[in-house]
Amino acid sequence: MKAFVLRYGRQIGLPLAVLGLVVLFASLSPFFLSVQNFRNIGLQAAALAVVSFGQSVVILGAGLDLSVGAIVAMVSVVGALSMLAFGIPAGLLLGILAGMAAGLANGLIVTRLRVFPFIATLAMMSFLGGLALNLSGGIPVTGLPMSFTDVAFATFGGVPIPVLASVLLLVLTAFILRYLRIGRNVYAIGGNEEAARLSGINVARVKTITYVYSGFCSGVAAIILTARVASGQPTLGLSLPLESVAAVVLGGVSLFGGRGSVLGVAFGVAFVSILSNGLNLLNVSSYTQMMVIGAALTGAVALDQFFVQRGNRR
Repeated sequence: MKAFVLRYGRQIGLPLAVLGLVVLFASLSPFFLSVQNFRNIGLQAAALAVVSFGQSVVILGAGLDLSVGAIVAMVSVVGALSMLAFGIPAGLLLGILAGMAAGLANGLIVTRLRVFPFIATLAMMSFLGGLALNLSGGIPVTGLPMSFTDVAFATFGGVPIPVLASVLLLVLTAFILRYLRIGRNVYAIGGNEEAARLSGINVARVKTITYVYSGFCSGVAAIILTARVASGQPTLGLSLPLESVAAVVLGGVSLFGGRGSVLGVAFGVAFVSILSNGLNLLNVSSYTQMMVIGAALTGAVALDQFFVQRGNRR
C-alpha cells in the first residue's frame, strides 16, 4: 500500500481529495448536493478555471503571473467602456486584445529586460490596477446591454455558457500543450531552460507567448465576470492571483516548471471552488476561507517537494 501511494500519490491524491470534499460537505449541509448548488459551483469556478489554465502554461514554462487579477479588472473596464461606445462585438474584441497586450508586456519585461517574473508581474499588477481605476474614475462602468449580461446566466443544452467557455479553454490548452510544438517547448524550458536553449528553442519567444496566452485567458475570464456583475469593475478579480496559483499547484503543476497537466489544474480548480462553496454554505467567513486556502496551498507545495526529492533520490 505504501509503495502504491508513493508511486501514484501525485496522480490520485487530488481526485480523492475532491471526492472527499463532496462527501464531507454533503454530510454537513442538506443543500450541497442540490442541482442549483452545483450550477452555482460551476458558475463560480468558470472564471477561476480560465485564469488558472493560462497561469498553468506560464508556470509550466518556469514563470509566474501575479498580474492576472489586475488584467481581469483592466479588461473589465476597457471592455465595458468599448461596449458602450462601439457595441458588444467591439467591446469583446478590444477587451481580449487589451488582456493579450498586458500579457505581451509581461513577457517582454521578463525576457528582454530580464526582470524576475515575480517582480515583473507584481509591478504590472500595480500598474494595471491603477490604470483600471483611472479609466473608470474609481467607480463601476454601468449601463451594459442586457443581451450581454444575460449570457452569464444563459445555458446551452442545460449547461451554463460560462462553464462551456471554461471547458473549451481546457480543451484548447490541453491540445496546445500536448500536440503542438509550442507546448512541447514550454515543457522543455520548464524542465531545463539552458538545455532547451542549447537545443535550438527560442526561449524568449516561447516564454513571451506563455504570458500572452495568460493575458488572453484573463481577458476571457474578465468577460465572464463582467457579464455576471453587469458592469465594468475596476477592482474585479483581486483574489484571482492567489486562487489561480493555488489551483495550479494543487493540480500537480510544479512551481519550478516542466511538470504537470492542465487536467490536474481542472481538478485543482474543482477543489478550490468546492471548498469555497462548502464553507459558504456552512457560513464560514471569507477571511477564514483565505486561511484554509493558504494552508491547502502550503500542504500541496510540501507534498510536491516530497515527491520531487524522492524522485531525485531514485
